[in-house]
Amino acid sequence: MTGGVPPVVRLGHDLVRNFEALPPEKAAEELATHIKKFWEPRMRHELLARVRRGETDLHPLLVRAAEDLVDGDIDRSEVREPSGG
Repeated sequence: MTGGVPPVVRLGHDLVRNFEALPPEKAAEELATHIKKFWEPRMRHELLARVRRGETDLHPLLVRAAEDLVDGDIDRSEVREPSGG
């Protein structure tokens, strides 16, 4: 990729805009749930790697949501429930 915002960061920030009206704890929880359900494992891995490197271009809510993610960890029962509820 040449210049610009990496796709994972752009998509994460798009999600933040959808959930940031919620209280911060709830917004982070909803973000994490959405990411677990709908992002491919490599996208989740890239986000986690960026957070672990301490990249400063990530929105604080996105970083907070990533704290709830574990590489390869997905609760299949959560996939049946819609996010944002």
